[in-house]
Amino acid sequence: MTDFPNPNSWLDILDHVWVGFVMLGVAAVPSFFAARNHKGIKEVQNQVKNAHTTNLRDDIDRAINAVEALGKDVRGIRTDLAAEEDRRRQQIRELRDDVERRLNKG
Repeated sequence: MTDFPNPNSWLDILDHVWVGFVMLGVAAVPSFFAARNHKGIKEVQNQVKNAHTTNLRDDIDRAINAVEALGKDVRGIRTDLAAEEDRRRQQIRELRDDVERRLNKG
């Protein structure tokens, strides 16, 4: 075997071809993984961006605020219903007391 740039036999040429394949592999493997990773990033970007004019985080924050406001409204309705039920029970007690008095009076 002689120095690298001057092949003298078929083994030297085969050696050069082998080194070339190895160099291609060293360059191609990272390129393959980078391309695959880029494709995955594009898919995620399409899901997140999805041609909207606003960011996903802003949309989520607005949705959270709306749910919190809805929760406050529901709590308010529960409070109103509890107060109405207390008024109704008080009126029923007053009606019973009035009926009892009239029955006992007469």
